[in-house]
Amino acid sequence: MRAPMSPVEGESQAVPRERSSLVLTVVSIGAGIVALDGTVVAVANPDIAASLQPTMSQLQWVTNAYLLVIAATLVIFGRAADRFSKRRFWLAGIGLFTLSSLLIALSPTVEWVIAWRASQGLAGALIMPAGVGLLRASFEGSALSRAIAIWSGTTGLAAAAGPVIAGVLVQAFGWHAVFLINVPIGGAVVVLGLIHLRDERGEKTAERLDVLGAILLAGAMVSLVWGVLQAEDGAFGPAAWGWIAGAVVLALGFIWWQRHAPAPLLDLAVFRNRTVIAASLLVVVAFFVLYGTIFFLTLYMQRIQGASAFEAGAGVLPMTAALAVASTVTGQIVARLGPRPPLLVGITAAGAAAFGLSQLTVASSYHGLWPWLILMGTGIGAVSVASTDALVSSVPASLSSVAGGVQQTASQLGGVVGTAALTTMVAASVESSFRDQLVTAGVSDQDVIDQALEGTSRVSQGGVPEVAGASPEALEALTAAAQTTFVESMTNAMSVSWALAAVGIVLALMVKRPSTRRSDGPAVLAH
Repeated sequence: MRAPMSPVEGESQAVPRERSSLVLTVVSIGAGIVALDGTVVAVANPDIAASLQPTMSQLQWVTNAYLLVIAATLVIFGRAADRFSKRRFWLAGIGLFTLSSLLIALSPTVEWVIAWRASQGLAGALIMPAGVGLLRASFEGSALSRAIAIWSGTTGLAAAAGPVIAGVLVQAFGWHAVFLINVPIGGAVVVLGLIHLRDERGEKTAERLDVLGAILLAGAMVSLVWGVLQAEDGAFGPAAWGWIAGAVVLALGFIWWQRHAPAPLLDLAVFRNRTVIAASLLVVVAFFVLYGTIFFLTLYMQRIQGASAFEAGAGVLPMTAALAVASTVTGQIVARLGPRPPLLVGITAAGAAAFGLSQLTVASSYHGLWPWLILMGTGIGAVSVASTDALVSSVPASLSSVAGGVQQTASQLGGVVGTAALTTMVAASVESSFRDQLVTAGVSDQDVIDQALEGTSRVSQGGVPEVAGASPEALEALTAAAQTTFVESMTNAMSVSWALAAVGIVLALMVKRPSTRRSDGPAVLAH
C-alpha cells in the first residue's frame, strides 16, 4: 500500500477557516442532491405508475438503475479523482446530474426515465468520492471528523427527506417536479463550485487507471442484482442462479486481478484492517434496511392507508427529524468515543424499527408507524456518520476519495440489493398466496378469480386488479384480499431486514476505535 503523500505531493495544506466552511457547504449540497434522488421516487412511484403504466419490474428499475450505476462506478471514479482533479470530476458530475434530471422530467416513456436515471447515477458516482477528497484537502485532524460528520449527515438527512420533499412536489405538480427541482439547485451549485472549490490535483503518476478492474467490479454488481430480479416470478430458477453464479465468478476475478494488476483499482491491503471490512458491510446492511423499508412503506401509506402523496411524504417526517438529530449527536460521540459505540446502537435501533414495522396490518393506523420511523431515523443517522468516519480514518490521505467511494458504493449497493431482494420476496409471496386470500375473502366466481390472478403485479404494488363484470360484493372481497396479500407479503419481507440487522450488530462489534488521530487526517487503528 502506498504511503500517505505529503501536502506538496498532492494534498493541500490546511486552508483558511472561512474558505474551508464554504467548501464544506458546497460539497455537502452536492452530496445531498445525489442522496435525495435515491429516495424521492419512493413517493413519486404511484404517480409514475399512473402516468407511464410501467410493470412492477420497470417501476423498481426507476430506483435501481440509479443506485446500481452509482454503486458500480464509484470506486473507479474515486480513483480517477485521486489521480487527476477532484474539482473537475465534482463539477462534471454536478453538470451531468443537472442535465439528466431535466431529461428525466421530459421523458415520454418509462424506458427513457430508466435510461436517464442511469445517466443520473453516473453523475452521482462522479460527485460523491470527489467530494470526500475535497474535504480531506480542506480539513485536518478533529476538524476533518466534524466535516465528514456534517457531509455524511447531510447525505443521510437528504435520503430520509426525499419522501417528504417528493410528497409536496408530487401533490402540487406531479412526478416530473421531483426531478425538475434539481435543475436550479444544480445550476447554483455549479456556480458556487466554480467560485469556491480549488483544483486539488492528485498523485503524479504514469500508471494507467485499472479499467479491467472497474469492468469486473461493475459486472459482478450488475450480475448479482439482475440475478435477484430474475426471481420476481416467485422462485429462483436456473436463470437467477446463473446470474448469481456469474456475479461470484466476476467478483473472484476482480480479487485475483487486483492482486496482479500493475495499478489496481483497489489496494486490497486496506481490507486487511477488519474495521474497513466490517464498516463497509455494515453500511450495506443499514441501507438495505432503509431503502427496502422506504420503498414499501410509501406504497403502504398511499395504497392501503389511503394517504395522498403529500400525506405520505409528511408521514416520514419523524424519521427525517430523528436522522438529523442523530447525525449531529453522532459526530460528537465519534470524536470522543470512536465509531464503534454509535455503530452498535445505530444498527440495533434500525433492526428494532424493522421488526416493529414487520408487525403492521391492513388495519394499522399511523400511530403504529411513527415510533418505528423515529427509531429507524436514529439508527440510520448514527450508522451513516460513524461508518464514514471509520472508513475514511482507516486509509492514508492519498486514498481519501477511494475511501469515500467504498462507503458510498456500500450504501448504494445496500439500497439496490435491498430494494431488489424485498421486491422479489413480495412478488413471490403475492404470487403464491393471492389465490388463497381470494378464497378466504369469499370470492367464489371463478371468472373473477382468473381475472384477479392476471393482475398480481398490481397487488405487488399495493393496488387492486381490474376485474370486469364483478358484483359490488365481489369487488369488496377482492379489495380486502388484495390488501391483505400485499401487507402480509410486505411484512414478511421486512422480517428479512431485522434479521439482517442482527448480523450488523456482530459487524459493529468488529470495528476498532482509532488509538490516535494524526494531524494529516487518517487514524492509526488499534489492532
